[in-house]
Amino acid sequence: MDRLYDLRRCLYYISFSLSFIGFMLPIYALDVGASVMEVGMLYSVFSLISIIIRPKVGNLLDRRGRKIGLFIGVVLYCLVNFLLLIGRDFKYLFLTRIFQSIGASFLWISVDTMVSDVSYAGNRSENFGSISQAIGRGDFIGCIIGLGIFFSKYFNEPFKVVFTLYFIFSLIALYICIFKIEETLCYKRDIRTKSYIKEGKTTKFILIAGFIFYIFSLVFPLYIIYLKEYITGNLYLIGLVFLPGEAFQLFLPRRFGILADKYDRRKIVILGLFFLGVLQLFVPFIKDYFEFLIIYTLVSLIFMLIDPAASGLVIEYIGDGKRGESYGLYSLAGGVGGTLGPLAGTYYYEHIGGETIFIIGGILLIFVSGIINYSLRKKQSVKYKF
Repeated sequence: MDRLYDLRRCLYYISFSLSFIGFMLPIYALDVGASVMEVGMLYSVFSLISIIIRPKVGNLLDRRGRKIGLFIGVVLYCLVNFLLLIGRDFKYLFLTRIFQSIGASFLWISVDTMVSDVSYAGNRSENFGSISQAIGRGDFIGCIIGLGIFFSKYFNEPFKVVFTLYFIFSLIALYICIFKIEETLCYKRDIRTKSYIKEGKTTKFILIAGFIFYIFSLVFPLYIIYLKEYITGNLYLIGLVFLPGEAFQLFLPRRFGILADKYDRRKIVILGLFFLGVLQLFVPFIKDYFEFLIIYTLVSLIFMLIDPAASGLVIEYIGDGKRGESYGLYSLAGGVGGTLGPLAGTYYYEHIGGETIFIIGGILLIFVSGIINYSLRKKQSVKYKF
């Protein structure tokens, strides 16, 4: 029995708008008169709200169940699509990011916890990969629809058409959430889960995770801005940058998850961060569109490799007793790093230079890969809880 089938269907439909919003957010914000710092604020307010509520979300999921959190998240994502349908100025973008942050906190912590509920040590990363794959498929189809309509000459108001469709798809996700998905709170803990909590590594894991999220968000909002300012202002070409990565997302995440389950998840994260750092060092020297496309696609592939491995490590280093709280703490670390990163990154971009920030980010990623190897080193013999 595939216990994640309906969850994957729900996430498939709710994910249609994800890449299109990510693609349009910095570009549209600049077009309505926002500064680069204000673009950073749109990313930081997302993370700031999450810092406030994510620990509470984890506790709620452990007390009241996972499905209520999933339901709240899907409802808020429906609201986000509706707000983008009816209004398109900076105030609406700011309000949308607030609701999107709250929705993301409920949705993704609930999803991570539900996946962990039905998984065991031998298939946890594979299950996380299968969820990422379903999200990627919805993301890809939604991106094709959105960009196709946006660049079409047949619609006077392409934004309204796009987000009308996204809103309809999100309502389908809401139906599946209410009537098809089962509660997973009652599932037994996996007695084979490895635990490093007694080794005092929980705090180290949280701090390192927060620092990694900081580095990611330091640079992530700037890729498209860099492409637009240094390489091409053609929105069609900018939109195409997303497509190769989205195409790989259709079939690779589950395979990467299987790889993480078979081999050492920690080493996969370390290698992924190291090579991601090396790639970022090359970005400032790229002024050709197709070279940038290759680098951006490789970055996307490494993110796909790291994600299921990192998600599988959470229970090992934070704990399996209260899964909602564990993923809430992990998301909190992401929220703190994600709040500071965009503000720092956009400040450096404006005052130091768009090229320098990628070098700083690359060096930091290589550095943190070494920190993980040293601080979260496993003992040669690993004991299991029974």
